[in-house]
Amino acid sequence: MDGDHAIYRVIADKGDKYILLACHLNVHAFHRGDLRFLEVNSRTRTNASEYSCIGYLALGDLVAVSELAKQPWILREMGCWKTSDMNQESPCVWMVVRMTVLMRQRFDNVPFVFLNNGAAVALKWREPLTVKTGYNGNLENRGTFVFVGSGFIAMQVPELASGHSKMQETQLLGLSKEITRYPWSTGTIFHYEFSPHFTNQIHIGHCAYSIANPDPNGVVEFCALMGASASYAVLTGNFDCRSFKMINPQKLEEVVTFKIENISDPKPESLWKQNTRISIGCSRRDAHAVIENVIPLGDMLYISARLSREFAFEFTDEVHMVSQREMPDGKGLVEGFVDKMEHGSNGARILTALYGGPCLPQEQHLFGVHYEFPGANPIRLNVDQNEYVNSIIRKVPITIANSPFGCGKSMTIATAAYYSVLRYRTVERDLHQQLLVTQSNFASVNLVDITNRFSDLCTVVRYVSLSSWMELPDESRTELDFPVQMQKYFIPYVTGEKEINDTMLMIEMAKYLKEYQFLKVEEMDPVCQHFFSNCPVVERLDLERLSEFFFESFNPEIVITTADSLQSVIPFLSKGIDTVQFDEASQMPESALIEVISNFPYADFGLVGDIQQLPPYCDTLLTTNLKRFGIGNTLERAIKNRLFPQFVLRNVYRCHPFITAMLGDLFYGGRLVTNVKPNERDEFMRSRPDFWPNHECPIMVRHNGTPSTRYHTSMFNHVEALMVSSIIDQIFSHPNCTIQPKDIGIISFYKAQTTRLLETIKNKDIKIGTVDSFQGMERQVMILCCTNEMISGFLANPNRINVSMSRAKQATIIIGNVNSLRNAQYWRRFVMEADRYGCLL
Repeated sequence: MDGDHAIYRVIADKGDKYILLACHLNVHAFHRGDLRFLEVNSRTRTNASEYSCIGYLALGDLVAVSELAKQPWILREMGCWKTSDMNQESPCVWMVVRMTVLMRQRFDNVPFVFLNNGAAVALKWREPLTVKTGYNGNLENRGTFVFVGSGFIAMQVPELASGHSKMQETQLLGLSKEITRYPWSTGTIFHYEFSPHFTNQIHIGHCAYSIANPDPNGVVEFCALMGASASYAVLTGNFDCRSFKMINPQKLEEVVTFKIENISDPKPESLWKQNTRISIGCSRRDAHAVIENVIPLGDMLYISARLSREFAFEFTDEVHMVSQREMPDGKGLVEGFVDKMEHGSNGARILTALYGGPCLPQEQHLFGVHYEFPGANPIRLNVDQNEYVNSIIRKVPITIANSPFGCGKSMTIATAAYYSVLRYRTVERDLHQQLLVTQSNFASVNLVDITNRFSDLCTVVRYVSLSSWMELPDESRTELDFPVQMQKYFIPYVTGEKEINDTMLMIEMAKYLKEYQFLKVEEMDPVCQHFFSNCPVVERLDLERLSEFFFESFNPEIVITTADSLQSVIPFLSKGIDTVQFDEASQMPESALIEVISNFPYADFGLVGDIQQLPPYCDTLLTTNLKRFGIGNTLERAIKNRLFPQFVLRNVYRCHPFITAMLGDLFYGGRLVTNVKPNERDEFMRSRPDFWPNHECPIMVRHNGTPSTRYHTSMFNHVEALMVSSIIDQIFSHPNCTIQPKDIGIISFYKAQTTRLLETIKNKDIKIGTVDSFQGMERQVMILCCTNEMISGFLANPNRINVSMSRAKQATIIIGNVNSLRNAQYWRRFVMEADRYGCLL
């Protein structure tokens, strides 16, 4: 566009006016808060029409503003409005007289499905879209139908310092550190109509290959792509691009604490959560951190976060702003993925079974084949574990292990991976890898601890990106982690112990080792020392090249990673992925599973999980069809419909036999077998007769008759929190205490009560969290907080009760209203047994 102008975008529709936000920083007047927001009203004219543009703009539209006029009510002098004081609700000082609406990125006839909040998920766009009214049909139960619509995606232009040099950009961003950022607007669907064709496809869904259907592959691809788009769109919708002023920020070693205002719409309380990755603005250098705890305090949100070790950060500025870091945009499922899978490949057979085609048959068991967990002291697998490992080794396309709590599933998975390594070593010379995927960082650490016992027999690496690794606490790091393994592998090249022909690659290794303080310059090869004498400041690292070199030359035979990191490591893996095993597979969304299958269609897969525990997390925004194809409950569906070969692990090694028998009766049809003796799980109770009435019963129930208090959609109970604190004091005040704070876990069924407990219990070694956060974990002693005197909803959910009661190795203390618990399914059994042994207090 010719002539003087400034680029703004529409961020608010007020009915009779629009609010615009500046897309770039005013270089000559960065302090001018009055120019940050502009008003478009009925007097504004555009290049397209002399008439009013009200009703024709949409959120995300970009406009080039060429003429302004001061609002008539403005009396103050220009330049008196501080940038940090201005927001989209502030009265605009200036109105737009003339502007040009820039070109939109349009789309036409794209299928979409409504979310529960009225927004939409379109097939080609992995973000929630705004839907304009205008449909004349019946919108009742609209989430069950598919529509086709036309609209546009909001264009994104570089914000604030676009077009300037790196030095200028740093200076400008430092000057503008007090400017609040706003999220990019999503796209808009402005015209749509009901689609009988796509609605029929989504209703056929999982029956694509079992009923007469002219295009079963098309049905599968449409349903899978819609589900994947919805899953990612909901994550995008929960991302908060806004920045907030940090109130009372403090730093203690690697942990920072601060408050932000909790009054904006949407409230940060719903978007700023545990494990959210954040960036803290500083005039010197921004810092990265990961949120550990979030506590709502009236109109404030109290946050504690762990700083990345990558940054030597201190609070030096008068004002610091904090914002969330953008989520990486994974590749995801792509159009045509079904047809790209070769007919008869493992991926094609699995996908066909999931969508109504022939089930994969259960092969006859082979007797006389026994496997041992390798290591200094080999452990012979039990019969159930042996059958699962045997199925993986025999190249069955997919095998399920229905594994209840404490059945040694991690050891079983690791053993299957090890024997797969041996199998391919003997038959082929090319590099082959076994991939192990967990649903949480804790589970991956546990898997590393197990595989580390035989890491001298094969090469193992746990992939966690460097940036994520820098933010992990010490207890979540391992010696097999990718950054640590790279350090060990690079040092011989950089010190000259090993030769390398590529000098620039050696320099990249040296930069990596110097930047993260793994090696001093004076310890390096003379070539590297000469480089740093000329370039003392490390330039940008080529981490992609270093990662590629490491995976190609180190040749890890077993790669462990989490589901969140999987897309990041895929580009570095060899094409010879033989097996992919999923730990806690009951929590894996169906769209994520299909995405992995499409990436490795010739691999053999293992799904290990417990369908009696927590299913995949499902956002309430997802409507019925989006839940089914985006999240689903694949493991449960596959087990109940016998879609794939499956085995049941029955031998429990974790809990006290009393607990194992009780949970086996309640949730597993009495099929669990305990493999520990009572005297191996009652040391704490036997050592504390003053605290535990009867060591023969590992369940204690303590009555709390105080009613709970509602907080928004959650509940808290102040007296219960004090009871927990008193119990902790009683446990550790005795000289004969046989456990440490790290051996205790506290589960709350309500987030508000978790917040109260975090405020009350100051010992950081005691894990406190919701049921979801404890899935896959274990502790010696668990304390369960029922909080609510009404046993309903998820407090009565059998999967959640099973998870909470199966975490303890020795003993569990339940705090709740005994009268309510006596009348509640499942809970009444625990109260009855505690009462029978004198452990009801």
